[in-house]
Order: sequence, then structure tokens, then C-alpha cells
Amino acid sequence: MPYSIGKGHGCPSNKPWAVYKTGSGEKVGCHESEAGAKKQLAALKINVEDAMDTMLDQIGDKLYATARAYVVDSPEDLPREMASEFKKEEFNPGFVWIAGRYVQANNPNRNGHYWTFDDLQKGEMSIRHTPMNVLHRWDRPVGTLVETKIVHREDRLEASDRLLPEIQALGVLWAFNFPEIAQAARDAHAAKQLWYSMECVAEAKQCLKCEQVFPFRAQAHEVCEHMATSKISPRRFINPTFMGGALIFPPARPGWKDADITEVAQELVRQYAARETSDMEVHEWEHLMSLVID
Repeated sequence: MPYSIGKGHGCPSNKPWAVYKTGSGEKVGCHESEAGAKKQLAALKINVEDAMDTMLDQIGDKLYATARAYVVDSPEDLPREMASEFKKEEFNPGFVWIAGRYVQANNPNRNGHYWTFDDLQKGEMSIRHTPMNVLHRWDRPVGTLVETKIVHREDRLEASDRLLPEIQALGVLWAFNFPEIAQAARDAHAAKQLWYSMECVAEAKQCLKCEQVFPFRAQAHEVCEHMATSKISPRRFINPTFMGGALIFPPARPGWKDADITEVAQELVRQYAARETSDMEVHEWEHLMSLVID
């Protein structure tokens, strides 16, 4: 459902600028200035545009959930369910605050993977206080995930009021300690090319065609024909446990400009996640970082 800004819509006189749902007029936020309302509108636009863009990939014995992320400067830029947990003064200026949606429940993403609402509830609590790094270099954390909420959002692909639950998370990047990475994250946000890539495992996986359940680490010869012959055959990952998140931004090279940004992010995750930390020398990681930080 599209959003608009304007004065009124039940906002108080000290915060007259409203962000509201275009169709129903329902208020979703109030701001002191038009600029503040436009910032919330931009964050909502990102959320609507990426509603089906969470990608899941099983690489080895881990599952990677890749989704769009965005920099927030105030609790007003967050979904209402999460903003209520914060006051403006709690946003430490020494951090870059980064929010993102992890995965949506009850709705297969475009590569056929699926989580139920119960799965999201199980996984949500495991996200908090996990480390945040860049490019899946787990021994070099640059921040942490501090808060999560399950929020409900309109299904943009159906002409109905159906609400789909999803995990939204808020992380902090330690900007004072890592100023170059902090600036790279802000630049990627401005270019709409910033992602979270969450690493997790699951208790089991289930084929949604034949409903058989298999161990999460089962190989192709150990699962049903549907899952063995197609990576996009619909499947559910049961009761995920998240172990942390990586910030992903694409290399600053001309060839990436016109590519599908979600496919770019997914390919980057495949490249970086496939490199085991124990096998990556410091100079190799620094080379990868040089590709994304000018």
C-alpha cells in the first residue's frame, strides 16, 4: 500500500507533518518538519519495494538470509512496533544505526523458501546481541544486533488487507572505531545497495510439495526428488537459530550499476560465505574490503 505525506491526519500541532496510507488515510507517523516526514517515507518505500526480495541460500551447513537494510538517524525512521522501544536520545551518535527486514513468514520468497510465523517467533529471540561484521568475516565484528521485532505489513502483491509477519532488526555499527566502514555503509544506503546477510541453522527442512521432513544438513541424495532436483522447489526451514549478521555492499565498480541488486547481493554472499574464516588470510580479507571501500 503506498504512503503519502501532508499536514493533519490527527497529528498534533507541534508535529504537524503526517505520513499516512494513501488509500485509507491511516496515520503511520508524525513529524516536526516536512524533511522528517520525507525521511520516514523513504524508509517505508524501501520496505515496500523489498517485500519479496529476501533471498535464502543454503551454503554448506549454514543458511544465509539476505535482505535490504537501511541507515536510520532517529526512532521515527523505524517501524512503529520498534520505534516505541526507543527514545531519540538513546541513539548514540557514535554509532551508525542500521535497520533491516530479515525474512517474511507465511509467504514463499522468490526462490521458493518459506518460514511459518512459529518459525519466526523461534528465530527472533536468537538474533539479539549477536555480532555484526562485514563480508562474513566473523572474527572481525564491527557492531552488534541490539533489537528485533516481529512486525506485520500489508501484502503488496494482493488486493487485500492481508498482513504478513516479518522480523525487523536494528543493529549498531561502531562508527567511532570503524569510520571508513561506517562511511561505506552510509554511501551504500544512499545508493540503495546496503544489505544484511544473516547466518543461521535450522532444526530441519521440509518439502512443501510432498511434506516430508529431513535433517537440516541432509545432502541431495538424502532428500526427496523435489528438493534434490531443484534449488527453488518450495521448502520450509523449521525453527531457525540466527548466529549473527554481515553487512554486504557491492564493489564500487561500473559493472555492478545496472545489475539486479538482489541478485548482486546474493552472489556476493555466496562468494564471501564460501570462504571459511580459517582459510582467509588477513591480506585476502583486506583485498575484499578494498573493493567496497574507496
